[in-house]
Amino acid sequence: MQAMMDLMRKRWMQGLSVLIAIILWFQVHGQGGGSLSMDIPLQVYGLPQDMVIVNDLPGHVRVTISGLQARLSALSPQDVRVPLDASQLNEPGVVERALMAADIRLPAGLNIEKLQPDKVELQVDRVVTRSIRVQPRFELPDGWKALDVRVEPADVRLTGPEIWLDALTAVNTTEIRLDVDVGPFEVTAGVESPAGKAIRLVDTGVKVSVSGILVREAADK
Repeated sequence: MQAMMDLMRKRWMQGLSVLIAIILWFQVHGQGGGSLSMDIPLQVYGLPQDMVIVNDLPGHVRVTISGLQARLSALSPQDVRVPLDASQLNEPGVVERALMAADIRLPAGLNIEKLQPDKVELQVDRVVTRSIRVQPRFELPDGWKALDVRVEPADVRLTGPEIWLDALTAVNTTEIRLDVDVGPFEVTAGVESPAGKAIRLVDTGVKVSVSGILVREAADK
């Protein structure tokens, strides 16, 4: 009798263990699996302060993620980043870097299936400072021109990628409008940094003095 009760207890425990295992399996796998693709921001980090990336990089990477449907539904692109370590880019040149799925942090139960693109090309240049000539930019009515123009200071300092600054011969003042009156003039103007080239003035808010003589051109005969 005791032996039969022990056998029944053993089988009951075995049955309970199987039931618990089934419940746990459904809790983990019974939610259903799936996949989705989303645009994840590309995050470049670690670039040395004296270096700059001068080519256009993709702002986002198309990432295909698989895993539990409930966790996929709760995932937002704002919660994920595609990291790119640029700490070793300390010399000018063009390099190719692979984007690693293993570097992307995701909630447990989710996996990276595909990255598009899975590598990027970076053109790296050194950040330098150069003195660049200031060129006055006049807005004058037809028939008028400025002669003997002088700018003080004649140069301003700009900082930015070496490849761009070496090709830059002059930087414009802000637009100068003069009273239409024959004779000498002297005005103060600001200096414009070239737009969209990661070049900036070292001395922000710098002003220059522009002087000369305003004349009216002779009418065509």
